[in-house]
Amino acid sequence: MIYELLRRLYKPLPPLGWKNIAWLSFIISTGHFLARLVPNFVILRQSPPSFPDLPVEVLTEIFQFATYLHEAENILPLDPFIPQQISRNALGPNTALSTMRTKCALVLVCRSWRNVAIPLLYRHLVIRSPQRAIYLLSALESRLPMPVDATTPTRPSEYGRFARHLEIYTHSRGSNAYNFLLTICHIIQKSPNLRIISGSWNHALPAGFPQSVSQMCGPTLQGLLWSESCPDSPTFAKFLSSFQSLRVLDISRVPRHRAEDISLSLPSIQDLIISTHTGSMSLATSISMPRLHTLVLRLESNAPESSTYIRKFLKARGIALRTLHILPSLGIDDQNILYNFHIPFRDCTCLETLTFHVNHTPSFHHPTVKRVGIHGLKSEAFEHGKTNSGKTCLKTLATRSLYPCLETVRTVDYLVENHTLSLGHYILWSEKFERLGVDFQDGAGIVWMYTEALDIDGGGESSNDRSCEEATLL
Repeated sequence: MIYELLRRLYKPLPPLGWKNIAWLSFIISTGHFLARLVPNFVILRQSPPSFPDLPVEVLTEIFQFATYLHEAENILPLDPFIPQQISRNALGPNTALSTMRTKCALVLVCRSWRNVAIPLLYRHLVIRSPQRAIYLLSALESRLPMPVDATTPTRPSEYGRFARHLEIYTHSRGSNAYNFLLTICHIIQKSPNLRIISGSWNHALPAGFPQSVSQMCGPTLQGLLWSESCPDSPTFAKFLSSFQSLRVLDISRVPRHRAEDISLSLPSIQDLIISTHTGSMSLATSISMPRLHTLVLRLESNAPESSTYIRKFLKARGIALRTLHILPSLGIDDQNILYNFHIPFRDCTCLETLTFHVNHTPSFHHPTVKRVGIHGLKSEAFEHGKTNSGKTCLKTLATRSLYPCLETVRTVDYLVENHTLSLGHYILWSEKFERLGVDFQDGAGIVWMYTEALDIDGGGESSNDRSCEEATLL
């Protein structure tokens, strides 16, 4: 056996004979040395310890948590009543760039991690330019590596079946070209399990493109965001009517649209996102949505004629609404503009949840509202001796006759842990709402109150001082 091994190491070996005894003794001694060296060599070349052999379900949960991005999973705004927390992570919350970097790193660790991370990598597809669309289509059309058995043919890539959300932007040069739209159609064709399409179109679309999208995704699409400057009314209505399985519809970026003579039905719509643009309001009024229960209304500063359309819409669809979110415009400057508008929410006879920005407080009272969320509150709103929009809003909500069924008021983006200097003033408002039977919560869902032990030990304010501050609070 040793001779055969050495024969392979030392080719050619001389024939065994009495003249080669010295050479044979050298070979035998070398064989004994190799026999002692091989076990040590194997020990030194052992692979490093592998990662824990976790189940696929556990790895999937970990990777989803590490790469979660709300905008990639849903076109609806984040629920304002989800408890918020202070980010104690050195890297901060996830962004689109950091999430993509994490996904690309996970697929390069090992084969088991790659199998779990590949579906997350292709779950949200973003197209920002024609060149990226070409690269993405090339990736979806790529082939898997050749299997060990050479007789088995290569299988086409199945990355497209992992896609759930396709996001398209047309700000780059060449986005109005026919080849770009054709590439998008091929990408949609390669992604049979798409559930959400977000399209922002800066150029007029040919009539055949929306028709192709509706034919490929009409029966299965559940979320649609469509932004087109001036769509043709009959064509656009026919396009929307093909999505009978839609649950979420965002038409807040349709500024010019006349739909007086158009009526269509989307029976599965549950959440609707519109703006105060006349085109968006008139289009929403013309759609029959029997299952609608949540409305997101985005205010626009350049929509002076919106009040009439808001009244028409609420008169037609307000009876089914249970949740209403009034959001400021996407522009940063518009958030500081005070909006004085009156919306006839009396038509929303089943309304239970209402959220709005402190600068866009609607002047109305409602007999059925149970939860109210306020965006944009600052510490100045809780201090006495100052008059601002935040304090005016709190005074209105503290009037029991205006909101007889009110149970919860939450300062959505105001966390007491970040504003400890105003803790005393915040607790005074919390106690005032408590006497009315209302929970006054901060963004984390916490009701801050003084404990009895703190008052007895003298750690808190005296009762006289607190009663004086309550008198000046309003």
